[in-house]
Amino acid sequence: MLQVIRERAQGVLAWIIIGAICLSFALWGLNSYFSETDEGFQAALVNDEKVTVYEYRIAYSNEQARMQQMFGDNFDADMFEDQIKQTALNRVIDNSLLIQQAANAGMRVSDEQLAQRIQSIGAFLEEGVFSRAVYEQQINQAGESTAGFEYRIRRGLIADQLVNGVIGSSFATNDEIALIVKLRDQEREIGYVTIPVEKFKKDIKVTDEEIKAHYDANTDKYKTQEKVQLDYLEMKVEDLMSSVVLGDTELEDYYEEQKERFVTQEQRRARHILVELGEDADAAKQKAQGIYEKAKAGEDFETLAKENSDDVGSASEGGDLGFFAKGIMDENFEEAAYSMNAGDISEPVRSEFGYHIIKLEEIQASTGKTFSEVRADIESEVKKAKAEKLYFDKVEQLANLTYETPDSLESAKVELGLMIKTSPLVGKRGGPGIFSNRKITDAAFSDDVLTENLNSEVIEISSSHSVVVRLKEHKPSQVKPLEEVKAQITNLLTDEKALTKAESVAGSIAEKIKSGTAAEDAASELEYSWNEKKWVKRDDSGVPREIVQAAFEIKRIDNESLETKGVKVANGDYALLTLTGVKDGDVTSLSDEEKKQITDGIANASGVDSFTTMLKALKDEAEIKKFPGNL
Repeated sequence: MLQVIRERAQGVLAWIIIGAICLSFALWGLNSYFSETDEGFQAALVNDEKVTVYEYRIAYSNEQARMQQMFGDNFDADMFEDQIKQTALNRVIDNSLLIQQAANAGMRVSDEQLAQRIQSIGAFLEEGVFSRAVYEQQINQAGESTAGFEYRIRRGLIADQLVNGVIGSSFATNDEIALIVKLRDQEREIGYVTIPVEKFKKDIKVTDEEIKAHYDANTDKYKTQEKVQLDYLEMKVEDLMSSVVLGDTELEDYYEEQKERFVTQEQRRARHILVELGEDADAAKQKAQGIYEKAKAGEDFETLAKENSDDVGSASEGGDLGFFAKGIMDENFEEAAYSMNAGDISEPVRSEFGYHIIKLEEIQASTGKTFSEVRADIESEVKKAKAEKLYFDKVEQLANLTYETPDSLESAKVELGLMIKTSPLVGKRGGPGIFSNRKITDAAFSDDVLTENLNSEVIEISSSHSVVVRLKEHKPSQVKPLEEVKAQITNLLTDEKALTKAESVAGSIAEKIKSGTAAEDAASELEYSWNEKKWVKRDDSGVPREIVQAAFEIKRIDNESLETKGVKVANGDYALLTLTGVKDGDVTSLSDEEKKQITDGIANASGVDSFTTMLKALKDEAEIKKFPGNL
């Protein structure tokens, strides 16, 4: 049960970041959301609402990055390909359902909340401050309009409201809290003896017949790994950059074309108090006018905002909206803010959400960088862009040449000015450097390369790195000679026999204990030292982990009973333990803070259950069509 709660708590965090996933969707290529209508651009259709391939691809990249972080150097993208695809597709479908449900429920996001979210995105910051120029540059480079981007962000924030509302509505009962504490803080009284296997090894004899019998029965365990050595041609963008030559005029022209990137717009920081229109716009205006007069009379603006503002996103911060450039806020709001001086307080300004009283806190003037200041960066950008174009042209040539001459790399080498390189011996589990890539090993051991002795197809290691391989040498798997593995088998059989003897000794001690002999005496009779009884919890670090785990696996006993259990510990020794008592956790012993943590954990787990149930219901009722051929 404790494990379930931990897993569900992680689920809560995962769903809370759905909004962040929406942000990622919005950053890359979502102009297609509004312009592409052909089925070829769709990953799914959810209640007649299109989920684009572009959205899916971003979800795929996010999931791949998550698994990369989880598994580190052991991550193999090809091995998890199908799993990542399915997870990414399910995620964008779920996200679409959530947005639809939130919109149907009438949830909305104010312009101020939208602005705050956009200004908090790290990709749009320059020296820690939101930059309108960087914002527009990033959006334009992604092929998106600011209007389309802001539409997507607003939808993501609406979905957040739904998710957080469902999960945050759950609570924990006193009985649930008591049950969790009873199990989590349960203690068990154990004693144990450790029987070192090393003690028996000096008297153990392993015969040649035993070694041969084990060898014959387990030849698959003693095979060499099948390996190949490869010749290969390698194409990388970074290797082509040195061949790109740029002139000053070309760089200066690029600077002029991209000049807005290097100039930051003026930004203003303001606080505001929002009075929503409600059903009576005149009453709202009168209320706003009254708050304005209090602010002009000298009352603290932050306090007025906390007490009166209907913008929940900024009210707790005293109405602070942070810095913003032109084009972010409502047109009337922005016009007023940009006509004020620092310290000024505006009369009520109407927007579609209500009346705003604005206090301008600070003005940041526009700044820019000269050509000479950004020349190095521009040169690097242009060189890389030209090298990438050259790379794709050459990769296409590489593919054609190695296909047209399938039994040699020589013509491609000469035509493209490359060098034929030779790999170390590589097994199916990979090798050093690029040969750890699953795509290369799959190609190397394919029928075309291994059996037909043909060149491989172009293998894309990354978007800027490709190779073609062909077989140089093949070393098939073979059973190692007995003499080569004899010592390994001898050690293995010795360990097995020693462990069997240790288990036998533990069994003898257990029989004595069950017949009424004190545990200390039973162990002492066989010259072992018994560890005195002690109470342990599940996370006790003073006793070997395997012994604690075994103690909590024993079926619950009453405190008049006794149970024994043997277990192998991590260092190879064997242990015998006794369980003589069980003591449940007591909720009354918890501090208020500890109880709150448990309460929150149970509530979160319950919230995830409610959310999962809601999402399942939405799926059951939805019309969902998937287009796996487009993925």
